[in-house]
Amino acid sequence: PQQSKEGKYMIGLKRGDVSLYDHENEWDTEGERTANELFEILGGDARDIQHIGSTSIKSIKAKPIIDIAVAADSFERILSHENELLQSGYHYRPDKTTDGEQLLFAKGSYYEGGDMQTHFIHVVKYNSMQWRNYINFRDFLNAFPEIAKQYESVKTGLVEKLGSVGSRNGYVEGKAEFISRILRKATAWSFLGKTVTMETDRPIGYVHRKSGYELVYPLNYGYIPGVLGGDGEELDVYLIDVNEPVERFTGRIIGIAHRENDIEDKLIMAPPDKKFTRDEVERAVHFQEQYYNTQIELIE
Repeated sequence: PQQSKEGKYMIGLKRGDVSLYDHENEWDTEGERTANELFEILGGDARDIQHIGSTSIKSIKAKPIIDIAVAADSFERILSHENELLQSGYHYRPDKTTDGEQLLFAKGSYYEGGDMQTHFIHVVKYNSMQWRNYINFRDFLNAFPEIAKQYESVKTGLVEKLGSVGSRNGYVEGKAEFISRILRKATAWSFLGKTVTMETDRPIGYVHRKSGYELVYPLNYGYIPGVLGGDGEELDVYLIDVNEPVERFTGRIIGIAHRENDIEDKLIMAPPDKKFTRDEVERAVHFQEQYYNTQIELIE
């Protein structure tokens, strides 16, 4: 890696190296500088630009490579700046584009005949799940440093097991299960306290027949359009204290039903400006959560 003036490792690794280093403030500075540089090049064609990835998580070790997420409405508009980006050292990697869902640009001497990689720029659609995942993962781990440390332990354990060179695929695959679980929690957590609109697919009185029993819904149950939960389907929502069937509802997310023995969690919505006790919330969702090992998290 290239060294900072203080002699610490600051930024850059050889391609394929997964060595980890203690967090450095220079990474935050470089993330901000890079985002500003990209805004100058892309202008209004970038809806938002954020420093993401492990170098943006302040309490853990990371590979000293700066990851940046660019949110855009149009990939074509971003690609119209390809020459300007190249002049600043950002090389378009069309071979790394995944199913039309992301563009990748990379920076470092590796792309100019050397061997170092320093930056990865991930261009995704604004408000897509890819964008949400990048931001939610970073914000969740910064909000919960004890969980961030668990992530660090997974990473350091993989490096110890696989080695730091030539093990990139195994390193990425080894992190996948933990990342998937954290993204599930981070997605639900990102809605706590927010006012959003749900669509109802199981209104009050809906009868769900499954495995020899009938489950009658005593409340409206639906989902947040365009937001995926842990099961790969749209994120589910219980709507409490609305006593008639509704097709959609705009309310405040007051809690999360964390299922410890399932792959998904549920949001809990209520009309704005109403308060509920834990007992009231638990009784409202008991009709379904009684079949799971569920912990209810409520906002203050």
